[in-house]
Amino acid sequence: MRMDKYNVFTLGLVGGVMLFFLGMAANIVLGPASDSFILPRQVSAVLKLTGMGIVCISMIVGAVFVDRIEKDSRYLIVIFGVVLLLVNLLMMSYTKWY
Repeated sequence: MRMDKYNVFTLGLVGGVMLFFLGMAANIVLGPASDSFILPRQVSAVLKLTGMGIVCISMIVGAVFVDRIEKDSRYLIVIFGVVLLLVNLLMMSYTKWY
């Protein structure tokens, strides 16, 4: 498989979504968190936010540079990527575990 811009874009989206769901599963696997033991919540949050960040970056950068995506889809992907990025930043700003 040749690694061109479209394949890197797709790999970034798939990898980010998989990392996000891995973060959701990490919270279950590590057990319940308490006020004194917040490690499961922190590990889960880091994995989920990293996955969301990879998805956002792939959507914004990929839609700008990939030529195989049509014009209207590019606009939608960029808008959706910016909205997800803002949601990601708000989650990091207003939660107390970061």
